[in-house]
Amino acid sequence: MFELLWQYTMIFIMAALPWLEILVVIPIGIGIGLNPFGVGLVSFLGNFLPVLLIVYLMKWFQSTSWYIRRREKRKRKKEAEEEAAVTEKEQRRLAKKQHRRERAGRIFEKYGLPGLAFLGPAVTGIHLAAVIALSLNSGKTATTVWMGVSLLAWTILLTVVSYYGFDFIL
Repeated sequence: MFELLWQYTMIFIMAALPWLEILVVIPIGIGIGLNPFGVGLVSFLGNFLPVLLIVYLMKWFQSTSWYIRRREKRKRKKEAEEEAAVTEKEQRRLAKKQHRRERAGRIFEKYGLPGLAFLGPAVTGIHLAAVIALSLNSGKTATTVWMGVSLLAWTILLTVVSYYGFDFIL
């Protein structure tokens, strides 16, 4: 009994780590013979709870006076750099930086929060996808809902594929 509880605890912890997404954790849990429903549930909770913490702590942090002052200072510094960019090399560097920012904004506008949420686990990891969404001014409720729906869909898909995949191999 203790060993089973320990295995599910490890699944939870591995799912909560940003480096080990449910793409890895669910097949491992099912591969070692744990109940697929239990693995799916524990993996979902282990991955979603840090997303909740990230969303609410980041929004709180962005509303602190220190962060607001720092953002204003960076904005003024950026404007001063753009005015002082005399050399052609500096102008190209600033233009390239601006182009990357605009490109990320266009991708987010094109696919929106749902696209980012559903591609997140496979491309960047759900934790980083949540940070990116919040940094592009998504609302915390919308980010939480879309990340949760995405995680639920990925969890169900991976659990079914892993269970029947291992069943097929064996």
